[in-house]
Amino acid sequence: MEKVLLFVNGEPPQRYPTDLTQYRYIACTDGAYHNYLQQTDIIPHFIIGDLDSLGHQPINKTIEIIHTPDQNKTDFEKSILFLASKGIKAFDIYGASGHASDHFLGNLSVAMQYYMHYDLTFYDNYCYFFFAKSKTVLHQMKGKTISLIPLSKVSNLTITGFKYPLNNTDLQLGGLTSLRNYAINEDITIQFENGDLVIFISRK
Repeated sequence: MEKVLLFVNGEPPQRYPTDLTQYRYIACTDGAYHNYLQQTDIIPHFIIGDLDSLGHQPINKTIEIIHTPDQNKTDFEKSILFLASKGIKAFDIYGASGHASDHFLGNLSVAMQYYMHYDLTFYDNYCYFFFAKSKTVLHQMKGKTISLIPLSKVSNLTITGFKYPLNNTDLQLGGLTSLRNYAINEDITIQFENGDLVIFISRK
């Protein structure tokens, strides 16, 4: 599956991917380019957005500027749609959290619309996170701190390989969640019937 590396305008990464050859494209929103990416050695193929952050700063001539002025969508959502039009199905996303909490929640809201169609994995300076499929098996997890956060009601959740297992349990915001659980096995399983569940995994 061809994959893209996408930078959006949140907290700048302290660690960047070291193997850029795994990506078909590298892209960023205009805010991400202006605020941090231009200060690195990473040269994106595309800068995407309404371009309100770029101003008159010089841009590397090899970068294609994609002007997407639609104010009914965020630059993050417009980036997903543009890159998907190029056949991309998998995204590694940096800068989606940190700084402004409303920015982070807005990005989660966008991801909630598209995660059934595209493989969206987010990385920040503390963890990585993604929406779970109805059955998710993860490997090499022993010792990781893992949180399971439902964005809608998650029904009949069963998890194995954790310090605090759950069996046919419902999770819901305002009710039970599985926060800061701990993997005691290398292989863990997360299975549920329906709902929108985000898995957060510590990067340490």
